[in-house]
Amino acid sequence: MREKRKWLILSYRVPAEPSTLRVRVWRTLKSMGAFYLQQSVCVLPLTSDIQGKATQLQNLIADNHGEVNLLEVEQFSGITEEQMVASFNQQREVEYKEFIESCNVFLEEIKKETSIGNFSYHEVEENEAELVRLKRWHRKILNRDFFQTKYTADSQKKLDECAASLKRFTQQVYEEEGNKEGELM
Repeated sequence: MREKRKWLILSYRVPAEPSTLRVRVWRTLKSMGAFYLQQSVCVLPLTSDIQGKATQLQNLIADNHGEVNLLEVEQFSGITEEQMVASFNQQREVEYKEFIESCNVFLEEIKKETSIGNFSYHEVEENEAELVRLKRWHRKILNRDFFQTKYTADSQKKLDECAASLKRFTQQVYEEEGNKEGELM
């Protein structure tokens, strides 16, 4: 039997000004993967990492003359746990779809550069930077993917495909550069 999940409900109120605090709180909660039940009330699965971040957020809000309540919940009434998990997964699926589309754009770019024979070090650098961005983005989504959506494995496969494609492209650039240097000698 699966261990019963615990949840954290965070309810907050921040001063209207400066708006930077309100935006910072919202961005922090979204980056944590929070699901908003209504304005300024959100829910997260309770983990030690989430608890620590929520406590930091609680201190930030309090230090800036806001109000915050953190509630640990073991059971929802009116909303089933399955519905809550589905809501979280729906948010992650949107992110994964966008991520996978960006990976497809990356793969098309490598394919285009290969087809026109643009084997330059500049292209390698440009694509390496893009792959680093994709990896960082993927890691952020994974950190919010509490319940492993149907796109979790697909996104990892797509990221691996991007890395393999760049590796092949880099090897082609190396070989082309070597041929050019050989011609100069």
